[in-house]
Amino acid sequence: MLSVTQYLEKNFPDFFAEARFQVGDDDYFLFSRFGQYLARSIEHNRTPRQKINRGFTVLNKMARLSTKHPHVRGLMVSGPLEHIMDAPKARELARKRLSPVAQGMLESLCE
Repeated sequence: MLSVTQYLEKNFPDFFAEARFQVGDDDYFLFSRFGQYLARSIEHNRTPRQKINRGFTVLNKMARLSTKHPHVRGLMVSGPLEHIMDAPKARELARKRLSPVAQGMLESLCE
């Protein structure tokens, strides 16, 4: 999880600093907030495409980790993917940008 957190911090420094200030070291809330941030950014069209692609890279890295660590799967499904699922534009874009593993998790939320 450390590599994903470091990637998030490097590519989203403002978000990361604010989220850590608000939620401390709790990864569940950090990544849940990130999903909320990413979904809102997509819905309101206020973030450059390359930044959104990096956001999906964070989720794909988490999905890759989830195959080895079930805790990460739970963290991803009940956090960022849940927020993406609730935002129509974000959900549609996620279907194109997420890895097959992450898409499977997203589809499990649809059922």
